[in-house]
Amino acid sequence: MRLLGTAKACINPKEPLRLCGYGFRTGVYDGIRQDVFIRVFDLREDEKRLVLICGDVCFWDSAFVAHMRELVKENFGIEQDQIIFSASHNHSGPGTGNSLLSLTSSVGEEYLHFLEEQVLAGIRQAAENLEEITSVRKAEGDCRLNVYRRLRTEKGVEMLPNYDVKPDRTLTVVNFYRADGSLKGRLIHYPCHANVSKDNELHPDYPGYLTELSDKENPGSMSMFLQGCTGDMRPNCVTGDQFRPGNAEEVEYFAALAYEAVKKAVAAGEKELGAGMAVKHRTAKLTLDQPFGRETAEKCLKDSRPEIREWAEKVLKKDLRPYEVLEVGEWSLGEQYFYFLNGEPVMHYAEYARGLHPGAVCAGYSDGMIGYLCSAAQVREGGYEPSESALYFALAGTFSEKIQQQIEQAMKGE
Repeated sequence: MRLLGTAKACINPKEPLRLCGYGFRTGVYDGIRQDVFIRVFDLREDEKRLVLICGDVCFWDSAFVAHMRELVKENFGIEQDQIIFSASHNHSGPGTGNSLLSLTSSVGEEYLHFLEEQVLAGIRQAAENLEEITSVRKAEGDCRLNVYRRLRTEKGVEMLPNYDVKPDRTLTVVNFYRADGSLKGRLIHYPCHANVSKDNELHPDYPGYLTELSDKENPGSMSMFLQGCTGDMRPNCVTGDQFRPGNAEEVEYFAALAYEAVKKAVAAGEKELGAGMAVKHRTAKLTLDQPFGRETAEKCLKDSRPEIREWAEKVLKKDLRPYEVLEVGEWSLGEQYFYFLNGEPVMHYAEYARGLHPGAVCAGYSDGMIGYLCSAAQVREGGYEPSESALYFALAGTFSEKIQQQIEQAMKGE
């Protein structure tokens, strides 16, 4: 027997704070455009259980995830392998910790305590409204919101729209139905950065608007958005040959387009998923190229630039380790596989996941954040994702070409 409990808890800060995702936003937000939430699925089948938590946040801070895993076990007896934190990668939401540079994320202890309480409340509520699920069905479609964002120019690889590379536009919808045929829960997976808007208002960007559209049209149900491998893609919001920030109306427009694609995919036909469920977690060390030593890092503690001083403090605190720890969550539901990675994976890894299991879903921004997970070819090319971003993620180096093989082996379970 399959049971599903769902819950949603608002995570609007009690007092305005700085939004997460852009270094140029240094003050607190100007106002609340739309509420942000965490959404919880508590799925059980016989003795198996998965608690899936998705937040309208940019990412889950690794230290916050480690802390919450202990609290969840203490309060509910749920083991680490039974819980997954995922994020929509919303660039207009609150931060979840301070493990990375403050240019990327900075948040106070008061808000983190509130967020902790809301996560626990959501898990509790989901466990209290379990209902039998008699059918789980999957639909696939196409959604044209994104564009590849790496373009080779005379200056090198720049973050510009590149229409010569076809982006991954696979849309996956998994519906959980009650015995009467009504919808209890829905998972929507799609790869596109949730940064249509860059203004200074709190809102969930297009994924949050999308899930609200789905819930309003299906009373008694709750939808959840799983962000795909979008490390090298972003919304196709372009003027001329440059990306531009969208306005409030365009955020809602992107959400409406995505919801039309969801409905079209479901109407085209759903495939029943078989019985059986399993959840596993694996870790692997991802190699960093480290062309400097402790002496260089210690000199950076006295650098005139505050971001360099902060970077040095953080990498020295990690003892200048030449690796970061990848976490892979693997969830199988019948013949459907889901992979969750604690970084910003590029679309190569979505393709790799589908090679392991046809139709598999690969979600990033889950169970922590260690930086961009690029392909070996992208590491060789350079550019923002494999090279320039290392500072913001407090990496003691840049990821090596070896990480592609290391990530693939971890996903495969080798």
